[in-house]
Amino acid sequence: MFSLDDLKKWIHACINCGSCRYLADCYEDSCPSGFKFQFEPYYGGGKVWIGQYLIEGNGEITDSVLHKIYACPVCGNCAVQCELEIADQLVDFIEGLRAEVVRRGKGPMPNQKVFAESIKAEHNPYKEKHSDRLSWVNNDVKRSDKAEILYFVGCTSSYRQKELAVMTTKILNSLGVDYTVSDSEWCCGSPLMRTGQLELVDELIENNINLIKKTGAKVVITSCAGCFKTLKEDYPKFGKKIEGVEILHITQFLEKMIKENKIEFKKEFNETITYHDPCHLGRHAGVFKEPRKVLQKIPGLKLIEMPRNKENAWCCGAGGGVKSGFRDWAVEIASERTKEAEQTGASILVSSCPFCKTNLEDAIKATNSDLKFMDIVSIIADLI
Repeated sequence: MFSLDDLKKWIHACINCGSCRYLADCYEDSCPSGFKFQFEPYYGGGKVWIGQYLIEGNGEITDSVLHKIYACPVCGNCAVQCELEIADQLVDFIEGLRAEVVRRGKGPMPNQKVFAESIKAEHNPYKEKHSDRLSWVNNDVKRSDKAEILYFVGCTSSYRQKELAVMTTKILNSLGVDYTVSDSEWCCGSPLMRTGQLELVDELIENNINLIKKTGAKVVITSCAGCFKTLKEDYPKFGKKIEGVEILHITQFLEKMIKENKIEFKKEFNETITYHDPCHLGRHAGVFKEPRKVLQKIPGLKLIEMPRNKENAWCCGAGGGVKSGFRDWAVEIASERTKEAEQTGASILVSSCPFCKTNLEDAIKATNSDLKFMDIVSIIADLI
């Protein structure tokens, strides 16, 4: 993540052109923060100006400034729309701002402090016992010291969305692959990275890389978009690239299995669906094609795209610590997405991330929507 010196390189990069605010081809809103608060510092470009305020003048970090830094899901849509050199650095810049205010003893938001406290005590952000990490495991789930594939379950699937973990292992069992899960897995570190609490990150990375090495795995599969992005994109930024190991999101693995004719669908799925791109899987890691290829191979399924899709997708609102720091607003962001999904005429909103599942389901409930949410994994598991 960016240090204070790194931030200095970019604090004059924004020319306040406003391109980060809207989708370039249609002028639809792209920024959940700006859409909500309608004030320049909430947009991506405004964050750069906040950096200038903090670094050049060593400005005071008031509650108002802190709100502007953290009221952002760090979805990265501003980076897609930005036409300047800073575009590729905007996400890291925003997270670097957060790390800076934490260093100064002002951040994160109150409800986000529990992430570090819980991870330090139990290696997960949910205040759950580490000993319960594999409480979802049944007799069919493989647990070996060595395997070709390590299924990195992640904290959310281990403690909150356990069905996703069960369905993923059901698929792996059906395919007959050599995989394992491990109770030595710790939080990937994403909640800390997103909120600027970096003190424990190196320790988490070290543990998880050592786990991968001990299993001898050549492939690591995640069913969590956040874990995928963190292992693949963020670990190298901390100088910890996982050498000789392929990091795959479950949708990439499924697409590969379908291409190799190793998946046989036992029945049809006669539903009209629309697909939501998780920010950590799509914009942040560039995985757009594989989930769609998997969906398009399902017999009977009809896919209709929302107007804002792929790199232009509207965020679900759960990321960047927003779900914990601004719970009601997180659901507002998701409600905007479910409204867009409803307008396609689809009956099912599909995605591939447990955070998206949590927040989009909360929005569906809050708005009394007729939409149903399903993860790609649950669809595939039922059909094979």
